[in-house]
Amino acid sequence: RSTLFPYTTLFRSNRLGAEIVRLWVASVDFREDVRASENLMQRVSDNYRKLRNTFRFLLGNLNGFDPAQHAVAEDELLPLDRYLLLRTRELTEKVLGWYQDFQFHRIYHAVTEFCVVDLSAIYLDVLKDRMYTFAPSSPARRSAQTVIHTIADALIRLLAPILSFTADEVWQYLPAGSGRPANVHLALFPTPDQIAAADDALLADWATLFAIRDEALKSLEEARKDKRIGKALEAKIVIEADELTVDLLRKYSDSLKEFFNVSQVEVAPRAEAGFSAVTLPADGQKCDRCWNFRTDVADFGPWQNVCGRCADALQQMGHEAIA
Repeated sequence: RSTLFPYTTLFRSNRLGAEIVRLWVASVDFREDVRASENLMQRVSDNYRKLRNTFRFLLGNLNGFDPAQHAVAEDELLPLDRYLLLRTRELTEKVLGWYQDFQFHRIYHAVTEFCVVDLSAIYLDVLKDRMYTFAPSSPARRSAQTVIHTIADALIRLLAPILSFTADEVWQYLPAGSGRPANVHLALFPTPDQIAAADDALLADWATLFAIRDEALKSLEEARKDKRIGKALEAKIVIEADELTVDLLRKYSDSLKEFFNVSQVEVAPRAEAGFSAVTLPADGQKCDRCWNFRTDVADFGPWQNVCGRCADALQQMGHEAIA
């Protein structure tokens, strides 16, 4: 049974492209009554736009990246980058199973949630400081580009049966690895092991770190309401935690500032089990280039009022330009 008949004119209109209709078909469970409406199609169209914007951001940050020359080995990736590869591995494993079972609606919802939440709202958001302020060839930036390329390559192959035109378009702009087919529809689905090696311990670590991040975000929001800070980069987060959690935080200390999207993070031990977060104004001055608050902001030759990190990046960029 179907209620499609009254909406056939909707599909023929100029307002909906073929990709939107394909995505809508994938979004519904064909084993139940299939419904269509203006509101439903608009939601699918909005989700398509989110997917397309995610791919546009991924491709935009791969400028100058050659997988053959610049890809970083998996065991040398930064911890947050490795975590996103593991999340992509989990998604790939599920999507391959759903294709086998013809559960296309589950693919639609899982991939959309991954792009909107895991990528856009978390990973790509906190990655902006690294992508926009580090030197193009810095190891940290290459680590991010390696993961961005792997994720884009995997997602577009997984979505190719559903978004055939969009997948082909993205494929043409995606930096090519060795032996890659000329067309995405000639490529095979990725396998989980091609994306990342399984690492349950790392996933468990980051599950705890995300719980701590949630607490930190609550503290940041309270500080904003009290007008103690403006933007998150004006803040320093102090995490008080039990011994085991402190050890975990210190293990990933180099990733915390980026992960919390603040200028500074301090970790302090406490006797009680669990953890808490307190927001304080960041120490130092605002760097005019990266907008982080740091204690080493100064004039470095021709670069005025920048932090030491930005001065090093600018110097490296100058050497690369000369070379």
